[in-house]
Amino acid sequence: MITPSRLLMYLLVVALFPVMGVVSPHALGCSLKRGQSTNFTFPSPLHVPRDLPIGGVIYDTHGWIGSGDAYVDCMGLFQHYIGTGFISGPSEVKVPGKTDVYATGLPGVGIRVAWSSSLDTPAHMEGGEMMRSARRRTPIPRNHYSPAQRWWIQLIKTGTINSGVLSMNPVRIYYDDELTNQLTFLSSQVVFQKRGCVATGATQEVKLQQSNIGQFKGVGSTARPRIFSIDLDCDEGVNVSYRIDGLPATDSVLKNVTGSLKLASGIGVQLLQSDGVQPLLLGQKYVLGTADRPNSDMKIELQARYYQFQEQIRPGLILTTATVTLYYE
Repeated sequence: MITPSRLLMYLLVVALFPVMGVVSPHALGCSLKRGQSTNFTFPSPLHVPRDLPIGGVIYDTHGWIGSGDAYVDCMGLFQHYIGTGFISGPSEVKVPGKTDVYATGLPGVGIRVAWSSSLDTPAHMEGGEMMRSARRRTPIPRNHYSPAQRWWIQLIKTGTINSGVLSMNPVRIYYDDELTNQLTFLSSQVVFQKRGCVATGATQEVKLQQSNIGQFKGVGSTARPRIFSIDLDCDEGVNVSYRIDGLPATDSVLKNVTGSLKLASGIGVQLLQSDGVQPLLLGQKYVLGTADRPNSDMKIELQARYYQFQEQIRPGLILTTATVTLYYE
């Protein structure tokens, strides 16, 4: 015999099951409409010069790669989360001057990856979100999201390198349980070069003389040229090329750093080839020559000068940086 109170309880339980059975998972979590995936291949073989210091950059995309964006609805009933980072937990490697470096399958080679969720990408790698082995899980509000498929990748020397096959864990972005963005690395061959060049200094400071704002009459005006050289000690028989990169204002002009009223604006530093006439194009590879004897002294001869690249200018300090990459063949 069923008492009235028990009958009421049984009816409630029976009534709950049909209601819960029709609840869609998308009513609780995010729902993927469009995902993005990139299979990235490093140049093969990758040549690592013998003089590259620990913490030196073996390879750099020099900007954001990838295209398109994903689309996901996160309008469920409960709290939503975004999860970012490497999968399978590669170990972090400490190197001077770099953060967020993680081990690859080849000893001595680490990787850094940044992700930009916005199509309006930042100027620097660190302006995005650095991917980590301990995956982040961050709460996000209910909304519709279009995370961009934009990545910046660096390979870093973390120790002694021997030639071998480079492999590494993929990076994945999840909105709740939905995989929206993925970056997968295809295996590449790394060749450690025993021949190369050694720069006389890891860093070099080039100071231009003080200039007066009255010397600049409009876009294209220049002032205070200075000749300088980057001195190399090279092994016999090595063919040397170089490339210079930095934050560009134009194809050949390095932009001034920003963030202080004490810094000038509208004026950068232009680099010229050794003849002092032809601009040196940032990001372009130039042939230096062949070392014809042991311990050959070779020079990358350049010229630097102030350059006005905007109509409106403001006086102040100018500070900019450039990176020189050497290639050996």
